Amino acid sequence: MITIKIDTVDKSSIIEFGSIKKTDVLNQKTDTLSFDIIYHSAQTFRPGTNSDVEMYDGATKIFGGVIHNVVKQRVSSNRVKYKVRCKDYSYDLDRQLVNEGYEAETVADIIDDILTNFSDGSFTTTNVICILEITKVAFDRITITEAIQKLADLTGYSWYIDYDKDIHFFSKNTELAPFNISDGDGNYVTNGLAVSNDMSQIKNRVFIKGGEIEGNDRTEYFDGDGSKLVFRLANKFSGKPTVEVGSVAKTVGIDFLDNEDDFDCFWDYNQKYIRFKAGTVPAVGADNVEVLGTPLYNLVVQVEDPVSVLEYGVFEFAKTDKTLKSRDEAVSYAQAELEAYKNGLIEGGFETYTGGLRSGQAITITSSVLDVSETFLIQSVSFSMITRDVFTYKVKLVTMRTIGLIDFMISLLQTGDRLIEDKGETVIEKTVFPLEYLEIADAVEVNTDDEDITETSEITEALTVQALDYNVIFVAGPYVPTGTSRVFVLDGSRLG
Repeated sequence: MITIKIDTVDKSSIIEFGSIKKTDVLNQKTDTLSFDIIYHSAQTFRPGTNSDVEMYDGATKIFGGVIHNVVKQRVSSNRVKYKVRCKDYSYDLDRQLVNEGYEAETVADIIDDILTNFSDGSFTTTNVICILEITKVAFDRITITEAIQKLADLTGYSWYIDYDKDIHFFSKNTELAPFNISDGDGNYVTNGLAVSNDMSQIKNRVFIKGGEIEGNDRTEYFDGDGSKLVFRLANKFSGKPTVEVGSVAKTVGIDFLDNEDDFDCFWDYNQKYIRFKAGTVPAVGADNVEVLGTPLYNLVVQVEDPVSVLEYGVFEFAKTDKTLKSRDEAVSYAQAELEAYKNGLIEGGFETYTGGLRSGQAITITSSVLDVSETFLIQSVSFSMITRDVFTYKVKLVTMRTIGLIDFMISLLQTGDRLIEDKGETVIEKTVFPLEYLEIADAVEVNTDDEDITETSEITEALTVQALDYNVIFVAGPYVPTGTSRVFVLDGSRLG
């Protein structure tokens, strides 16, 4: 029985059962759920955006997410159809952008830090299983799902968010489906199982070109003519070679790096030559100049599958990976590529009444009727209802043969010999321009009380008596007093 809850409240009875559609697509892509609700006088619930939605098949939760879109359509005078569209919890996960760089940290630690600093704290990492160390990676304001996908691309892992907000990050062949498919087991609808072979991707002769590898030490011989200074080498040597002229050892420096006066001759790694300086020019002689070193060769291997070539003809494929460091490693890589594609790709699908399947899981199909015994990767799971109590899951599959190649690449990463890093030159900027608000308040109080106000003032007078010995110069008037000069007054009259 299907149950749909909105904000933890069971709303199954008001949902139009034929309208329910649910799709689970491979890993990082968003799972979706849609359904309709009719509003009328006897049913007054109106769904709104940003509400939490859970969907159960019996006791099994088969969807968890958020309503992101609601379309209201009037269907009669008093009836409105609400078309509800939901996304899984990646909708909540991508509310903030990641703006951070990491160096020499494991994938698990990086994802933990991202969720701590760029999410609401409701997501967990219980099923993040990856201890591979990332040498360098930068996220320049991208969503969390884009950041985790970038880590998956660097490591060859898969990931998804489950319906309880836990992140799953895992090697592609480690998360198994809860059941497999075989003839007569009842796990699939009888006429709903189909398998197809795709020959467009067949590869049965594989060339792998790696980086440069060291060969066995070898000596190159040259004839001196008494004037020749530069001798071109046939090989690029891994390190500074030894040089003898007439069986006499010569000192060797690095051209353009070492001092000209300190050595007899000079070696250039990229241009592949030995240069003698004036005064040390090799004399005339046959093979009297000997250069001994360890040569570097371009690593190229070819592997083919004779059975596939005999059955289908030759289909060649070439790939270059400069990080391959040995012949054995390149051969193993070529064999993994060959094993994945020597018989082309196989795709398939089936319908089932049993829930619990998710994209990214591995499922095995064994059918003598179809002549198939193959492990597949679930690409998508779609849900549709037939009646209110009968519903099916339509499952799409792709072969897991490529997992052998993925496992090989992951094993190379796990050895620690390879650097897992983002090659982009991203500069993370974290400049913040805060908004500041300044509030100024001016309060004026006006006395509106009709009351008499009594004010008191005081006036005082101070008399200063001039001392008798004050230094005064008396002058005849009229005269404006200056300094200590004053007009002499006798009996109220000036002397004039």
